[in-house]
Amino acid sequence: MSHAPLDSSHPDYPLVSRLVKAILNHAGGFDKFAVDVPALLRQAFDEVIDAPRTNRFTLIETEKTEKTYVGTKVEILIRNYLGVPKGSVLDMLVDGVEIDIKNTTGRDWMLPKEVVGRPALLVRSSERTALCDVGIVVCRPEYLRLSKNQDGKGQLLAAQHVNIWWILRDHPYPPNFWEVLSVSDRMEIMSARGGTSRIAALFEKVQGRPISRQQVSALAQQHDYMKRIRRNGGARDILAPKGIALLWGQRDKALIEQLGLGPVTADEFISFRPLAADDVTLLRNAGHID
Repeated sequence: MSHAPLDSSHPDYPLVSRLVKAILNHAGGFDKFAVDVPALLRQAFDEVIDAPRTNRFTLIETEKTEKTYVGTKVEILIRNYLGVPKGSVLDMLVDGVEIDIKNTTGRDWMLPKEVVGRPALLVRSSERTALCDVGIVVCRPEYLRLSKNQDGKGQLLAAQHVNIWWILRDHPYPPNFWEVLSVSDRMEIMSARGGTSRIAALFEKVQGRPISRQQVSALAQQHDYMKRIRRNGGARDILAPKGIALLWGQRDKALIEQLGLGPVTADEFISFRPLAADDVTLLRNAGHID
């Protein structure tokens, strides 16, 4: 399920439907939003994990303060993506209405007292399942379990999730491949000698899944990681004789769409071993396989 709007009889429908329409207009439409926002979540996680400089590969390896910063990173990336300003109190101003942006990697959202009675864009993601939710709710007091602490934060009650307009629901986002690989596959990739061999091993093990440039850079452990991908000494020279094409979302967009491998963003790569004769011919003529 990717979209679950509120019923038109819901008291929050007039405001929330207007905000959803405005947000999707800023994004360039629902289809674009459904591709771009999940990719932003992958970017946020990868930048916080910062594998090239920290030699960490999963969110669980980060410090508690860094996990908290994921929410700030998501806020910044979404606001910049939509091209909207900050509000005077809340995180962004959309169609004249201030909206807070709240992210969680758990089950629930903690909401500051400033957002009580106001709308919030809720984002939830799981690195384990690589599924995300994005929705809008008006944070009415009756929807919240309000804290008695001085900070006055409230938790959106699980029973009140029915009041969320889900723009995306149980929607896939680009996975962290380290989360889905077996221990033996991880060891095989990491034991390969040199950045080029590690990248080739990765794309041989993980086919048909977009992998971000940040993750490729972490694996190469070299500044010139793009050189480790190209022909003339890169991973493509290892993969092509095995019949595996390594495609880049920026340069090979038309091929990716023709093969039905998308969506793959300009900051992602995907590997593919064709089986159909037409696909083999297509990739061979394009120089991606031998």
